[in-house]
Amino acid sequence: MRNIMLESKLELYGAYGKVMNCGGGGTCGTCIVEVVDGKDLLNERTNTELKYFKKKPDTWRLACQTIVGNKENAGKVVIQRLPQWKK
Repeated sequence: MRNIMLESKLELYGAYGKVMNCGGGGTCGTCIVEVVDGKDLLNERTNTELKYFKKKPDTWRLACQTIVGNKENAGKVVIQRLPQWKK
């Protein structure tokens, strides 16, 4: 998902994340997104995400750890970036 967002010129990082992101390694947590729709088109949470999001909603994902696509289904994925900033 991270690569798709960057290639599409979609803003993924806040100010801090633009400077301090890990480049897709899953260690910084600056590419958090919330999956609003299309969860069935994504891979299961990785071990990295399971550790990182122990007490966070199941809809939160790290874009760098999330694979979009499923050969058996077609559709769209709707995300909210930076869900941790929601009030």
